[in-house]
Amino acid sequence: MPQSKETPANTVVIAQEFSAANQLAALTIEANDAAHAMAVQIGYQGAMTVGALEDEIRFYQRRTVEAILETGKRLLVLKELTAHGEFAQRVEMLGFARTTAFRFMQAAAKTAKSSKLEQLSTQVKSASAFLELVTHDDDVLENLTNMDAVEKMSASQLRAALRDAHKEKEASEKLMADKNAKIDRLEHRIQIMSADEVLEEVMKEATTITRDALGAIRGGVRQALTALNDVPAASGTQSVFMAGLVGQIQADLNALREEFNLPDVSNAADAQLAGEVAQWAE
Repeated sequence: MPQSKETPANTVVIAQEFSAANQLAALTIEANDAAHAMAVQIGYQGAMTVGALEDEIRFYQRRTVEAILETGKRLLVLKELTAHGEFAQRVEMLGFARTTAFRFMQAAAKTAKSSKLEQLSTQVKSASAFLELVTHDDDVLENLTNMDAVEKMSASQLRAALRDAHKEKEASEKLMADKNAKIDRLEHRIQIMSADEVLEEVMKEATTITRDALGAIRGGVRQALTALNDVPAASGTQSVFMAGLVGQIQADLNALREEFNLPDVSNAADAQLAGEVAQWAE
């Protein structure tokens, strides 16, 4: 009886191929889930395939701020779709330097989380100027969002403005640190002082703070009102604005008086109490 010439199936090889296919499918599903999660996080609603993403990345490679953000979004999603170690090669194939791709991705990710940066992205027209903003925190960007001329600034002008904002932040932090240190020293002294000594010390400190506040009102606020009053205008806009500024100060003073149930001695109606107030100030 003739023997069959068919080669028996190698069940081990078949099992290995099925296992590899299942692993690849699992990795693909995991990559797709990660890519979709990234798309939702950064507000991306475009294509979700590698080929389409690469085509759109090439389209958005024009260096406008919008293009930077859109390119960065697609790079972030593409990174999630590609296998480990493959993304860098794809970035090079697209003609990107790795540092440039990273800055675009950083810009997109940070803008999605920062309302200040998102607002500035619609004002700043220079790509290099916008990328300069991405490296700074929101408390520094806060000063820029209120500047009318920010959309006309060059990258060098923006860097100068950011340096000034950093200096303001550092000065504010130093002032706060000095005040906290002063309070700590005062609290330490209070722990070893009698009640009368504590009262006298606190009254002196309160007097100093009040004098600072009065100085700000009589100096800075008055100068601001004078400058506003000197600007020629056909309408009564200035007066309304100035009244609003003074009204805010007055409202805070009234709130303090109500909070601590204090009599109004601003007109020295109570001569004895007014005299005591004057004595405290000394």
